[in-house]
Amino acid sequence: MTTKRLGKSLTRRGALALGASAVGLVAAPAIVRASAPYKRRLNMQSLNSGEKLNITYWADGAYIDEALRRIDWFMRDLRTGETTRMHTALLDLLWEIDSLTPSTQPLYTMSGFRSESTNAWLAAHSDGVDPSSFHMRGMAMDLTQDFSDPGMIYRVAKKLGKGGAGFYPVKRPFVHVDVGPPDSWIYPEHGDPTRAERYEREEAEKQKG
Repeated sequence: MTTKRLGKSLTRRGALALGASAVGLVAAPAIVRASAPYKRRLNMQSLNSGEKLNITYWADGAYIDEALRRIDWFMRDLRTGETTRMHTALLDLLWEIDSLTPSTQPLYTMSGFRSESTNAWLAAHSDGVDPSSFHMRGMAMDLTQDFSDPGMIYRVAKKLGKGGAGFYPVKRPFVHVDVGPPDSWIYPEHGDPTRAERYEREEAEKQKG
C-alpha cells in the first residue's frame, strides 16, 4: 500500500471514529503526519489543460527544487504561458487539505498563477474576480476534488483557517483557497476586499522586525 493510500485509509478511519463532520475530518490528519512525516506529495490534474502531476515536493525537512520548478510550470498562467514561484505555504496548505479529505481522487485544479493581464481580463469579463487577487502572487488555487461533494474542500479549508477559503457553487463548482489573511465566503458573497492591503502591511511589518 502506498504512503498516500495508507494516509487516506487512516484518515477515513479517524473520520469514522469521530463522525462524518468537518471536525472529524480535521482531527484525523494527526495520524497521517505520524505515519509519513518525512515527505509531502501532491497529486493534481488540471481540468483546463488535462495535464497531470503526482510529485513529492518536500522530503526529509526540505523542499525539492526540481519538484518546485515542475509545480510552477503545472500551475502556470495557461492564457499567457507565464510562470512564477508558487508560494510553498500554498503547497503545504493543499497537501494538508488533501490529507484531511476522505477522497482518493487527485486535486482537480482550475486556476493557479495568474498574470496581471489575465486577472484584469477575468475581472472585466466575469463576476467575483478580485482585482488584487492572490493568484497574481502565486498564493492561490481554484480547485475541486470530489465532484459529488464539491464543497468538501471549502469546509476543510475554512476549518483550518490558514488563509482565504471561498466556495463557488456555480455551473462547474469549485473552491478557492489562498494563503493570505484568513477569510471565508460563499459566492455570490465576496471575500474581504482589503485582504491584499492587510497582507502587504503585515509583510512590511515583518521586514521592519
